[in-house]
Amino acid sequence: MWLVTTPLAIDSKVDLTTDDQTEKIPWRRSVLAGKEPAAVVNIGKLVSMTVQDIPKSMNLVFRPTDDMNLSGVELVVATYIFMRHLPESEILIDIGDCYATRGALMTLASKMEVVDDVLNTVVCMLTLASNTNAWFLPMTIMQAAVGGRSLTSANIRSIRNNYMRSKVDQVTRVYQPMWCDQHWYLMIIDVREQKLIYVDSLRDPREADARKTAMMRVALYLEGMTLGNSWLSGDGAMRPRFFAFKYEEPDVPQQVADSMDCGIWVAQWMIRAHMWQDYGVQHVNAATRMRLAVDLVMKSHNQLAQDSVSEAFAHWQTETA
Repeated sequence: MWLVTTPLAIDSKVDLTTDDQTEKIPWRRSVLAGKEPAAVVNIGKLVSMTVQDIPKSMNLVFRPTDDMNLSGVELVVATYIFMRHLPESEILIDIGDCYATRGALMTLASKMEVVDDVLNTVVCMLTLASNTNAWFLPMTIMQAAVGGRSLTSANIRSIRNNYMRSKVDQVTRVYQPMWCDQHWYLMIIDVREQKLIYVDSLRDPREADARKTAMMRVALYLEGMTLGNSWLSGDGAMRPRFFAFKYEEPDVPQQVADSMDCGIWVAQWMIRAHMWQDYGVQHVNAATRMRLAVDLVMKSHNQLAQDSVSEAFAHWQTETA
């Protein structure tokens, strides 16, 4: 495993996980095809290669730079993720309930609009790493709430088992990435403080009402989903009224208008909330995007991590032979 076990000083280089414990969203998901296990490559010690060792002939969608502070192994993985001629349909991340292809990860390149599969994999990994009283929710609930659609009982059961792992009266915070008018922002429900928190890296007074309305729809939808005694810990338990919570809009740093970074901000806010119980991201840049791509592929919760690293080294050997 390649884990950073202590908090990093630079906001743009945040470790994704620890091992302790209605509009169309920009889809890039393809049908999951069968995959043969990758040939095992013994990488031994971390290779000592640097950015300067990456051949200029490599046709990369997103090229690593010195200021990204990637290790040798991470550089090899980065070139494998962002190699232009490799199949975009190849599955690089599999967390059981969600997965991401190379095509989805390529939207982490600078000036690209991050697709939902990327944020769903962040949600999945944070769910596995967090305590059960924090709910990181996939896009499915937001889509249904904003689009006025009902989820099937099978979908609700799957979401409950995989993401809503505590009784509703025991949940402390809910994190829901939101998509409205080609823009990502984050909805946080602070149950203890009874607040609906709107966190947006590109606030726009013209869109404020629409974004708030979408949040209220999600809050009301969650109330409906969690009706019934099976969601309560006991007879005297109080069911939270998410829809009635006070609306709050904290002052957070704003992204460059044409950077297309809103999805990266949402991912980083959720990661910081998991690691340090705040959403104090100060900036997002190319290094943030690259770090997120590499971490998503290499972290231990990715069932394909070992295969992907092995394939990355095999590809590197072929390209540099």
